[in-house]
Amino acid sequence: MKTFRVTRALMVSACILVLTGTMTTHQAAADSAQTVSQTADQFEIEAVFLSGLADMQNSRPEAAIEKFSAILAANPNLTRVRLELARAYFMARQWNRARNEFFTVLSGDLPDSVRIRVLAFIREIDARRGFDWDLSLRFTTVSNPRKYETDQITLNFAGLNLPFTLNRDTSSEIGVRATGAANFRQPVNLGFSDLQTVAYASFNFDVTEARTSRYDDYIFVGRFGLRTLSENTTSSFGPAIGTRLIGGQTYENRISLEAAFERRNLLGGSIFGALTGSRLHSPRSSTLDGHSFEGEFGVRRSVGGRGLVGVSAFYQDKSVEDALENYTRKRLTVFGQFDARGGFTFQPSVYLENKSFKTPSPLLTGNPNETSWGSRLRIEKNDLFIGNGFSPFDLIEYIQTDSDIPAYNFTETNFELGLERRF
Repeated sequence: MKTFRVTRALMVSACILVLTGTMTTHQAAADSAQTVSQTADQFEIEAVFLSGLADMQNSRPEAAIEKFSAILAANPNLTRVRLELARAYFMARQWNRARNEFFTVLSGDLPDSVRIRVLAFIREIDARRGFDWDLSLRFTTVSNPRKYETDQITLNFAGLNLPFTLNRDTSSEIGVRATGAANFRQPVNLGFSDLQTVAYASFNFDVTEARTSRYDDYIFVGRFGLRTLSENTTSSFGPAIGTRLIGGQTYENRISLEAAFERRNLLGGSIFGALTGSRLHSPRSSTLDGHSFEGEFGVRRSVGGRGLVGVSAFYQDKSVEDALENYTRKRLTVFGQFDARGGFTFQPSVYLENKSFKTPSPLLTGNPNETSWGSRLRIEKNDLFIGNGFSPFDLIEYIQTDSDIPAYNFTETNFELGLERRF
C-alpha cells in the first residue's frame, strides 16, 4: 500500500530541472517552496495517522476515529486511512459505520488478500454478539408540507357533477424527531458446518414530537429471528411486531414476517433484497384492517474507494377496505454516496413511483392514480464531533406528484437538521 511520505524522486526531479535551466529562478523558488510545504503537510498527515494507530493499539478507538476522519477530510482518496477508520469503528462497536467503510474501501487500491480480510470483517460484523445501540436527533418539518395545485374537486352524484372545496390542513410546524435502535445478538449452533447462525432481537423507534399534539407521530417495532452467514452472503428471517400512534392515539398495529439477504464480492459489488408480509389492524377504523406485502431488490457497488452507487426496485400491495389506502405502489430508486474534501459525505437519491388505487371512489370524475418523482440529499459533516461522539447532518427532500385529478396534484418539501451518533 502507498504511504504518505513524499518520494525522493519528486525532490530530485525539482533539482534536475533547476540545474538544466528549464525553470526560471523565480519559478524554481516558488516550486521549491511548494514542495517543502507539501512535504511538511504529508509529514504532518503521517504523524496524525501514526498517532491514530497508537490510539487503536491502546484501546482508544474513539480518538483514532477523530484523527482518521480529519485526514480523510483533507484527502478522501487515502485507501489505507479509510481501512483503518473502518477498523476503528469496528473496535468502537459502531457496526453500521464500520460496515459502510469496509464496503466502500473494497473498490480502493487493495491486494486481493486484504479484500478477503475486509469481507471477513463484514461477515464478523453481521455475526456480532452482544448489545449495541444507535441514536439520531433532528429538527424536522411536521404537519402537512404538501402544496396542492387546487382545493377544488368535482364529484359525481348519480350522473350530476358538482364542485366542492376540500378543507385541508395547511398549518406548518417544526418538530423534534428521534430515531434509533437497540440490538442484541447471540450466536447459536444449529449443526450447519458451512453456515454461521446468530439469533437476534432488536427494538426500533421513530418518534416525532410537535408543539401541537395532533402532529405527534410515534412508531415502535420489535424484531426477532435468525441470521445466517456464509462466506459472502448474509440472510435473515423472523417476525416483527409494530405499532404506530398519531396524535396520541393508536393508528395501526401490525404483525409481520420479514426476510432479507445480501451477497457481496471482492470488488465491492453486492446484490440485496427483502420481503415483508404484514397483517394490519387499526383501532381507529375496521376499514383500515387488512394486509400488506412488500418486496425490494437492488444492486450497489463501491466506487473509487470513497463512495458507492446503486439502484433498487420496490413493490407494495396493500389491501384494506378504505379506498384511499387500498393500492399498489411501484418505485425505482437510484442512490449514491460520495465523500468529498472538507469532511462532507453526500448521499443523493432520486426515485420514480407509481401509486395505483385498486378501488377508487365512484364519486371521482377522473383517475386518482398518482405518478411521483422525488429527490433527496443528505449531507453529513463526518470530521466534526459534538458532545459524546455525535456529528451533524442535514437533509432536504423534494417530491412532485401528478394525477388526472388536479386536486390530487401537489409538491412537497421536507427538511431536517440534526445530530447522529458515531461512537
